[in-house]
Formats: sequence, structure tokens, C-alpha cells
Amino acid sequence: MNLSERETAAKVLRAMGHPIRLGILEALRDGPVTVGDLFAELGCSQSMMSQQLQTLEYHGLVASYREGTHKYCSLRNRDVLAMMECLRRHLHAYLSGGVIGPAPEAPSQGEPGS
Repeated sequence: MNLSERETAAKVLRAMGHPIRLGILEALRDGPVTVGDLFAELGCSQSMMSQQLQTLEYHGLVASYREGTHKYCSLRNRDVLAMMECLRRHLHAYLSGGVIGPAPEAPSQGEPGS
């Protein structure tokens, strides 16, 4: 990635960096869900849900549409699920102690990988 792409990626990752927003992305895993169902499932107010959805929509993670009186949300790009699965595996390893501790030492000059 070039600098501009890294900066944009950081913005998208920050947009994901909230427990409710992560919950929204997980809730949309199996397909579109109404906003009412989302805030009921995630236990937040309708105004909080609206704010969090606006952030996810702005950063291209979620799309929304109306059907009658219901507003539905869906993932804009299902590739985000692969990223969520990577995060889930890392979190499991982190919480189980698999990735806690000092970083591996860099190879000395002249060793493979240097």
C-alpha cells in the first residue's frame, strides 16, 4: 500500500473500532437486518444505532435501503467478514496467551532474513 492507501485503511479500521460497530458488522454476517432488529440485538438506543451506522456507511462498510417503513442494513463488501475472522483468531490467541510477550528478536547481520 502507498501512503494514501495506508491513511485510508487506518480511517476504515478506526471506523470499525467501536464495540457497537463491530457488533453491527457481525450481525450483518448472514444478510440484511432491519435497524430496529440491530438496536434490539445490540442493546443500544435507536439514536446510538443511527450514529454508529452513519459512521459505517460513510466509510463504505455498510449500505442501507428502505422497504416500506423498514430500513435495512447490509454489508457493502463481504470481504470485511474475512477481516473479522482474522481479528477473531488473533483475539482468541491474544486472550489465551498465545501472542503475549516480547516480540521475536530480529536476526543479526549475516543471518537469513537480514
